[in-house]
Amino acid sequence: MNAAGFTETIWHFAGYLHISDALARSSEIYDGAPAVRPPDEPGAMLRDAGARPDFDDLSSRPVLLPESPPLDPGHLIPIPRMAIPGVPMPGGSVVPTPLPYKPAALQPQSFQEADGPGLAVPRHIAVTYEEGGYESLVAVKQIHAMEDRDTLIAQGLRGADGEPVVPPAVDTSLEISQMLARALDETPETLPRHAAGDATSLIASVEARDAGWRASGEAPDEGATATPPVGRIVDGVVSDAPLPVIDPLEIAPWRVPTEAAAAQAESRIDGPAPAQGVATVVEAGQNTQVNAALIVDANEASGSLMIGGDYFFSRGIVQVNILTDSDRVDIARSDSASPFVRADGNQVHNIAEFVVHDIALAHRGAAATPHWQVDVFRGDFYDVKSVVQFNGLDDNDRSVQVTAGTYFDARTGGNDQDNLAKVSGFDSYDIIIVGGSYHRADWIFQYNVMLDSDVAKIVSAGNADDTGAEVSAGFNRLVNDAGITTYDSAAFKALNDAQRNLLEGLDQNVSRLTPDADWQLTGSASGTLKILYVNGDYYDVNTITQVNVMSDVDQSVQASTTDDSGQGVSTGGNTMLNEARIVDPGALSTSKYLGGDAYEASILVQANIVTDDDRIVIHDTSLLAPELAVFASEPEDDGGHPEPGYGGCSGSANDHLMSQMLS
Repeated sequence: MNAAGFTETIWHFAGYLHISDALARSSEIYDGAPAVRPPDEPGAMLRDAGARPDFDDLSSRPVLLPESPPLDPGHLIPIPRMAIPGVPMPGGSVVPTPLPYKPAALQPQSFQEADGPGLAVPRHIAVTYEEGGYESLVAVKQIHAMEDRDTLIAQGLRGADGEPVVPPAVDTSLEISQMLARALDETPETLPRHAAGDATSLIASVEARDAGWRASGEAPDEGATATPPVGRIVDGVVSDAPLPVIDPLEIAPWRVPTEAAAAQAESRIDGPAPAQGVATVVEAGQNTQVNAALIVDANEASGSLMIGGDYFFSRGIVQVNILTDSDRVDIARSDSASPFVRADGNQVHNIAEFVVHDIALAHRGAAATPHWQVDVFRGDFYDVKSVVQFNGLDDNDRSVQVTAGTYFDARTGGNDQDNLAKVSGFDSYDIIIVGGSYHRADWIFQYNVMLDSDVAKIVSAGNADDTGAEVSAGFNRLVNDAGITTYDSAAFKALNDAQRNLLEGLDQNVSRLTPDADWQLTGSASGTLKILYVNGDYYDVNTITQVNVMSDVDQSVQASTTDDSGQGVSTGGNTMLNEARIVDPGALSTSKYLGGDAYEASILVQANIVTDDDRIVIHDTSLLAPELAVFASEPEDDGGHPEPGYGGCSGSANDHLMSQMLS
């Protein structure tokens, strides 16, 4: 043999070559009880050290080597020699008997632990415990309260006492309070309408509600159904059509549509004059209130859910629009021009949608996951998220305008109130186990309350242009838009004996568990299961409450003695919008088990209450200046509009309204 040849190199390093087929295939799991080893025998399987074969580097003849018998797995594990009573221990080498091969079933088997040297060790699950579990008590409150009472007077219009004419101030807090009370009356008393802004009161309300539910066996809400309505519900009807849009030119007809600027333009100026002609216009409305909120509660998005007690799930959307728009329009003209008056065009809409995603993923692998990390929470567990948004606006404006040969454009409205909120929770438990009952609730409350009863008095003693007077007192828009989206499997399965034993073991902090295929819980490919164990009740509550309140009682007076002058009054065009979404995933597989009873109820309330009692009077007469002053300053006396001294103005009106609605 060539000492430096290739075959000698192989001979030196052949003992280090090893291919581990454990990486290429899964290990075998054997069924049945482990085989018992016989007494030790002399090493019949020991082979003599034969002569090392010679290799010729240059020879091309095949060399046949005797194949060694396969090694038994027992040779890889040294067996200690120790005396066992009643078992003979002869000398010599130890040769174990190979175990019989039989493929295992799909589910791991339960092995009882056996003691003794050299016997098979059963597979167990190691369990570690920590005091843990993060509760969430989130309460978000966003409050906007604004008073914007503008007063515009004209020195050219004076009363008999020589003072400028000013319409009387009004207080609408009493009427607003009555409208709010009516909105609350549309909300079922069984829902926590007053407790939504306080976490402690909200939890107490849910607890009392579910206790009564368990005692009676019936849903506490009148008109509730076991499953939510299907589809996009618009004002009580399933519809996918978009809502109509109000044209801004209907709100203020005298506005010129915006056009792209020309590359070149020519204009001739003969003298000083207003670019848009002679006119008096006022825009006292066009206020905007917006509440937008989103709750994403993925803390309970687990692979499996086990509940030892009862399960309660309430879903509800309450939407109420209340609009009072009883306008008074009085126009006196001395020419034949026909005024343009619109006091309609209001829109009130409620949009609601319950989106349910059914999860059909099957359970797998918990019994084969070797390590469980359990966060133990003793007592009741609270995951409560509450968002309250309130916009309150008092925009009761008063304006008096007299034509003075110019284009007089007054804008006393255009206020904007916006509340935006996003609350999210993302926990990462593979399994949630609750020893008590599970209380789950998703509620959205939306209220729009608008008082827009305006007064417009227009007098023209000259010859008007072709357009005459233009009055727009409607075109208000109130919209509630809400959606609740859930991800869940269809139904619970009853707890079996193995799962009840598991609950008991976790409650006693057992550190080693024997796998059981009847657990039917979701496992983890990482080798470690993260589990939350709560031995009390679990409260999973999400609520959004949105309130818009607006008092926009505008009083506008315009007087003109100039020929070919325009007049325009816009007191409407207000916008209210509540938009809310709750996304609430639950168990993300069919691995849901319940020891008690399941209670589920859904409720949808949509109400639009509109009072629109307009009075429009057009006179064909001519008034002298003193008569014009009396006409402009006299109050309404038909009960349709507040008179001077009505209740008295209060600077804390918004505080009162907010406390009435949310306390």
